[in-house]
Amino acid sequence: MIRRRDAYDRDRAGFVAARTGDEAALRDRILAARDRLAGMQTPDAVLRDCAELCVALGSDGLRGELTLLRAGRALAAFDGADVVTRAHLRRIAPMALSHRLRRDPLDEAGSGARVARTVAEVFTA
Repeated sequence: MIRRRDAYDRDRAGFVAARTGDEAALRDRILAARDRLAGMQTPDAVLRDCAELCVALGSDGLRGELTLLRAGRALAAFDGADVVTRAHLRRIAPMALSHRLRRDPLDEAGSGARVARTVAEVFTA
């Protein structure tokens, strides 16, 4: 980020010109994902996976499941899929759930690593 900002400060026009194509492609991918979200299919097995993972993590309430489900749908749509899968949940769970956990002072690895470990345990199949 520092290098990018420095490049922008030194040559704003060059910086913008060099990234126009990449940013346009990313924008198009995001817009396509937004359009795909409404028709996204979520199998019952994926809903069960969300619940099982959050129970195993000791997540409070329903917000963890909903956060994971919404993040999984967004990732699936961004990937161009029409169906949310366990693979999407596996990829997004550490980012979606880390902040939802109670802090464990004895877990030196932190909540992201804790989620990753639990994902590996719960999604063994």
